[in-house]
Amino acid sequence: MATSVPEAVGHHARFQCASCGEAAGWIWLASPADAVSATGRPALQALAELDILERPEGQAALVVDTFFVLTSHPLSGDRIELAAQAISDADASALYRLSHSYAPFHCSECVASYCGSHWVWREFDDDPFKGIEGHCPRGHFHVLAY
Repeated sequence: MATSVPEAVGHHARFQCASCGEAAGWIWLASPADAVSATGRPALQALAELDILERPEGQAALVVDTFFVLTSHPLSGDRIELAAQAISDADASALYRLSHSYAPFHCSECVASYCGSHWVWREFDDDPFKGIEGHCPRGHFHVLAY
């Protein structure tokens, strides 16, 4: 089994799968003055457009890119420093403690992150609830996204 070695640069972090070393997720912090970058994949361009429309002015956002979703979460002022520190430390557990949606690829019970090849996951649609749920390689159940 490969060792999970997250990489952090400034307010960006890449988290590796504890099983294979592939990317489990990328997290970055967009400060209140920053826009979510519109370069790259079409999903990122769409997210940048939504960010302009939905994020309150003067509020930071945490951008989460995983094997199943690319999304941004507005951050309240009391969470910016905590999120920035967790990203600088490449600490998926700290991000998960702030909100499971900040590091949905992380299993809090294993204290490890996993890529999409190692989560056994499925989409569910139990009206009115829909999202993604799964089991980590050690069998711990998590709702990965709503």
